[in-house]
Amino acid sequence: MRRAPALLLLPLLASLSAVAAGTPSPTTPPAAPTPAQAGQLQRGETTYFLACAICHGDRLEGVSAPELGGGDFRALYRAMPPRALHDLIRDTMPYDRRGTLSPQEVLDVTAYLLRENDLPLPEGALSADTLDHAAPTP
Repeated sequence: MRRAPALLLLPLLASLSAVAAGTPSPTTPPAAPTPAQAGQLQRGETTYFLACAICHGDRLEGVSAPELGGGDFRALYRAMPPRALHDLIRDTMPYDRRGTLSPQEVLDVTAYLLRENDLPLPEGALSADTLDHAAPTP
């Protein structure tokens, strides 16, 4: 059975679904991170690959745990402040070693996941003081 042509149509169908739903598909890359964000995003990526990717996948696609990217993830966390994702990570992850990430690592991974999903980040680095202040996107 030949499936390659059908796989090639998936991005087109996703775009058409977004248009039909009135949700524009992202066409412009996110703004360049500030220096403070860049450092945090790099640390978050490193921590993600060391502590999270084994279950959530190298590309956030989900392996033995839910995916951390894509439309469903963005739809859920777009309407919530960064604190919702932060607190979930802080309280439940890594699944087999809950509570082993430092407070800074939790902030860094939260920022990394938000950025990877084109969700808003506050000016500068994400901190305990800004977890409730990132403006949600429409």
